[in-house]
Amino acid sequence: MSNYLQDLILDYERDLMGSIYTFLLSDGETISFEIKRSNVPHLLGIKRLQLRQVQGKYANYIYSMLKDGTLTLEHVVSVPNHKEVYKKIMNFQYISAMLHSGNTVKIVKRIGRDADGNWYPESLLVLQRNATAYIDGQVPVDIVKFDVAARERPISASKE
Repeated sequence: MSNYLQDLILDYERDLMGSIYTFLLSDGETISFEIKRSNVPHLLGIKRLQLRQVQGKYANYIYSMLKDGTLTLEHVVSVPNHKEVYKKIMNFQYISAMLHSGNTVKIVKRIGRDADGNWYPESLLVLQRNATAYIDGQVPVDIVKFDVAARERPISASKE
């Protein structure tokens, strides 16, 4: 169990990092998002933990701790009332697997936006399992088309 979060970060870097996901929905709307490195600790719920290791730390620092194994699942489960964070960690694993495999067929549009209108994929995705309703009776929308594109990296000027 001690390498679980570290393995999750390595899977994220291998399978998701730098990818932009675009869904064309059955209602005609298009949703596009990227899971940025700095958002991973938030999506995992780690930033909310009452742990000395994460209090007052920036997301990129926490990400580095997850990647190098200095922050583990044992730390998470040692905190009282850790169940919500544990659930977010498991959800992130499922989201990662669904995005990587393309096994995402429905979304719930009502939830998952921040104040700026950006989507949070932790609450977007629903597996292909006879899903007809979701939280608060919301009905999922079918995904008509699913595309993945790599983020374009700027070409750095080289000195000759």
